[in-house]
Amino acid sequence: MRRFIWIIMATIMVTSCHHATLEDRAAKMAADYTERYCPTPPENYVVTDSVTFDRDAKTFNYYYRFTDKADNIETINKSKKLLDKELTEGLRENTTMKVYKEASYNFNYVFRSNKTGNILYSKHLSAKDYNVKQSQKRQRR
Repeated sequence: MRRFIWIIMATIMVTSCHHATLEDRAAKMAADYTERYCPTPPENYVVTDSVTFDRDAKTFNYYYRFTDKADNIETINKSKKLLDKELTEGLRENTTMKVYKEASYNFNYVFRSNKTGNILYSKHLSAKDYNVKQSQKRQRR
């Protein structure tokens, strides 16, 4: 009987000690999203190719392709400020990523040409960019 109790206690201790880290959750979320949804159908001339997570840099990497009318470097160059604003505001409002933003993770966006494969636009956002309180402080200075 004692042996049986020790086995149960040992099993409980071993299984209760295994907790997924935030990095584990991030990597799984990125891999699951890519496996389930990527590549996405074009929406507003953009295809999502994949999402990855870099544990060392604590960075989510989003890979996209511009298609049709948007697959034009001149158009992208004219729209960079708007793209910067849209990505930053979109991340600020994204509640799904709240726990990662609270942990000051980074978010990297890479947009390639569907025709050539060249990078047409990229943006890296860190906590100082998407944290509303921090960015308001920077604007006041």
